[in-house]
Amino acid sequence: MAVLTPPLSASEVQKAKPAAKDYELFDGQGLTLFVRTTGKKIWRFRYKRPGSTTRTTITLGYYPVMSLASARTLHAEKLALLVQGVDPGKQAREAAAQEKIATDSLFINVATKWFALKKTRGISDVHADDIWKSLEKDVFPAIGQTPVTELKAHTLIAALEPVRARGALETLRRLTQRINEVTSPDIS
Repeated sequence: MAVLTPPLSASEVQKAKPAAKDYELFDGQGLTLFVRTTGKKIWRFRYKRPGSTTRTTITLGYYPVMSLASARTLHAEKLALLVQGVDPGKQAREAAAQEKIATDSLFINVATKWFALKKTRGISDVHADDIWKSLEKDVFPAIGQTPVTELKAHTLIAALEPVRARGALETLRRLTQRINEVTSPDIS
């Protein structure tokens, strides 16, 4: 028969002090507060993976940034995933990987990588500075936070319209060339 753990109180969590060894305070159903010798308090969730007998632990957050109530809410969400047969740790890793891919594919991040590569190909510092300033001034405000895969011709035309409107046709040509270099498959 399972042993029922009395739930933690907010005062117990607050009063938990570091000891000679790391220790855990149990809230029940796998939710624990891990107290390190340094005094750091970490909310953790111990569970069995769906379809396996292996126990695993994931970190939910840090006390006092995450309160007991917040930890319990997040814990309940993770338990609901387990009931559906979804491994909450695996889902969190996949979500983080998708977020990283989305962030890495933003035009500004791809342009930063392209620019670092361009600088290694023997251009002068003055020319490199000119390239970056033109992108910062005319391109990044319009499409910097757009994923490269979502850039379409009409988006680029709209982004470069202010440059054309002020009559800077040579700058427009150079910006078009730079955008083409940044978005080429060799870079992204």
